[in-house]
Amino acid sequence: MEEGKSESKIQYEQIADMEAGLIIAKVPAECIREQDINARIMKNEMQRQLTDNIKKRGQLESLPFCVLTENRNRIEIISGHHRIRSGKDAGIKEFFVVLDVSGLNRSKIVAKQIAHNAISGFDDQSTLKEMAKMLEDVDDMIESYAGKDILMEPEAELEKYLSPAVDFEWKNMTFTFLPHQLKDLQKLIEVLENTKPDFVGVALTEQHKPFIETLSKYQKFANVKNTGAAIHAMIKSTEQMLENVDYTEGKDWIPLTGLFGSSAIPVESAEIIREALKKMADEGVIGSKNKWQAIEYLAADYLAGK
Repeated sequence: MEEGKSESKIQYEQIADMEAGLIIAKVPAECIREQDINARIMKNEMQRQLTDNIKKRGQLESLPFCVLTENRNRIEIISGHHRIRSGKDAGIKEFFVVLDVSGLNRSKIVAKQIAHNAISGFDDQSTLKEMAKMLEDVDDMIESYAGKDILMEPEAELEKYLSPAVDFEWKNMTFTFLPHQLKDLQKLIEVLENTKPDFVGVALTEQHKPFIETLSKYQKFANVKNTGAAIHAMIKSTEQMLENVDYTEGKDWIPLTGLFGSSAIPVESAEIIREALKKMADEGVIGSKNKWQAIEYLAADYLAGK
């Protein structure tokens, strides 16, 4: 392996010689520059999905095509802008690329850039639908970024094939953390007017970090890898808690921590309370789902001077 350096400290490590002025090289992320003008664009949500895919793998799955410029003072991307951009966002510090070291001038660089964008082919929709039938895992469906029109065929079309089809429902949820300013909320509403998600939630930016930290802790606690599955498990846990207290929407409720300032008490105190609750339940004073009423009865007796 060889290491190339220019006077401007542009560094790359040669991995293999492909001949004709092309090599496979390992290049530091900070040494790769995007073109100032690039005709190929990608939607923000698709770019985010690409970043997530790269994070899972830890590296790009196809080699970008780059060029060492004529004066050898920088390395520029010809094809692979979005892959490298997402790779940098995913934390990759070095990229394996196909590197043209033949000394192309600006005109030839632009010509190759246009050619790589133009000669990209297109997808046959019927073939894509056949391929989508092989997707069995929800995470794989999300990673494919195929879209509902590919993943959900009409029933009439499905009957034409013997192989099983991917057919499931989902809803789009947008949950955004914003500074506590009305103008920021208005901007969000304007952006969402065209996307029309099924649910929109807004919270303060200060709540974003504890939300993500809590979600991460719950994933480890419940041994759940998928974020959606972790949120589902948290919802089910909350539903169980509400069922345990016999929650109804007909009256206002307040968590006990709002009264006592804590959700924990000493063990010895808990034993006394446990015995009292058992006795009150045995005597039919309270039920299994309204043990909290024991506090109400004791407080009422105290206020009455009993």
